[in-house]
Amino acid sequence: MKKKINRYNFDRISSRMSQKFGTIKKGDEEDHALLLFPMESNMLKLHRENEKRDSRRAIEAIHICLLAIDGYLTDTEYDLGTLLSEENEALAKGLLMSFDPFTNEEVREVLGENYDLDSKEDLESYFQEPVKCLLRLEKSIETWSKARGNDGYFNYVEDLMGDSIKRDLEMNYSVFAGKAAE
Repeated sequence: MKKKINRYNFDRISSRMSQKFGTIKKGDEEDHALLLFPMESNMLKLHRENEKRDSRRAIEAIHICLLAIDGYLTDTEYDLGTLLSEENEALAKGLLMSFDPFTNEEVREVLGENYDLDSKEDLESYFQEPVKCLLRLEKSIETWSKARGNDGYFNYVEDLMGDSIKRDLEMNYSVFAGKAAE
């Protein structure tokens, strides 16, 4: 049976996941660029396709991804019901395609024998980097939305690296295939 999620718990998932996994400090993004780039490029491609996929929908998409990860770790299936929209679901799928072995078969193949996807410990180890990157993206979206409006984040990404992001809908991904140092 799916666990219903209300708006309060939907909005609190970032806080819960940052307590569990930690965050990326502002200015340290370059150390995490290997995963941040495909996340941002996938979202920009999807925003280019439909501008209704704006900053607010991007934050909702991050929350959907964090709940998906939490669900993998706790063996819980969440019912997001009325919290889902066509726009936030598309952005969430783009984000998940960038790292999630349960969404992207290519990621699953790359992980190969390095991770046991049935092991909670291996899953926690693997998802540590994606969670931190999602949380950093959320802060960046909030910052640029306040500074430049509802499309501020996407305008910033377009200005910063739009020329290096193809104008297609092929979703990029990145995987660290080795386990983190214990």
